[in-house]
Amino acid sequence: MGRLHLEPLRNPPVTRKLTLGTWRNAYEASVYAQMDLDMTKALDFLKRFNEENNVKATPVHLVGMAIKRCMQERPEINGMIRHGKIYLRKHICLFFSVNIPPKEGDKVGKAILSGANVENMEGHSLLDLCLALQKKIEITRERKDKKFEKNFKLIGLLPWRWVRHLLNLSSWLTYELNLNLEFLGIPKDPFGSVLITNVGSLGIDCAFTPLMAYTRVPMHMAVGAVRERPWVVDGQVVVRPIMSVGVTFDHRFMDGVHAAHMAKTFRQCFDEPDRLLLK
Repeated sequence: MGRLHLEPLRNPPVTRKLTLGTWRNAYEASVYAQMDLDMTKALDFLKRFNEENNVKATPVHLVGMAIKRCMQERPEINGMIRHGKIYLRKHICLFFSVNIPPKEGDKVGKAILSGANVENMEGHSLLDLCLALQKKIEITRERKDKKFEKNFKLIGLLPWRWVRHLLNLSSWLTYELNLNLEFLGIPKDPFGSVLITNVGSLGIDCAFTPLMAYTRVPMHMAVGAVRERPWVVDGQVVVRPIMSVGVTFDHRFMDGVHAAHMAKTFRQCFDEPDRLLLK
């Protein structure tokens, strides 16, 4: 149908209708959860993978592969809310936040937050993800993304109070009506299935990013820095490299049972990266 391949959730459980009737928007229905992951095996895997393939895969890439596996196991967490109902996506699309520092001047005050989409993740291996994301990040940071630049220029010209109206209007046209707005500088599927932010690159151990209603993304993931911490292994306290992932999700779209299953799958992925994160 239209630009995005979406299908309404068939035979939704009563709880989904109750949650949609309870909260009006994603802000009211935000739930926050934290996963702490032992990165011992994952870091060893990354070292070997990067040497063998001459790439620079990071824990963020592994998070992308892990959430892909979660969505393949539980397709009902890959979708959005539109027309007051839950719709499921046919494809998995990951949105990675990208920091664009200015070429000169204040590196903090003039930095721009953008992003890179990797579509059809169900067909991507870890190496595919690394190459695709590297290419898109380079284009974004070099300011060669014409659609992005056109959109940002438009927002820059608008008065402050009009920006909210533009975002809501574009969201309604893109997701409610499922129109193709690429001629306006709005890319296909702007924000994807899940939004992933690497706060660890900024030296932050753990964070929770807020849901943005106009994006229709029901889940955000903030990947923290890897730090040595005390960890219990076989009843003994040892020092291990630990990474925290802060998750924010829309309770209207998914329940705690989905989050629990996702946490279990995540831990399995990072415990067995060679088996679960390559493809």
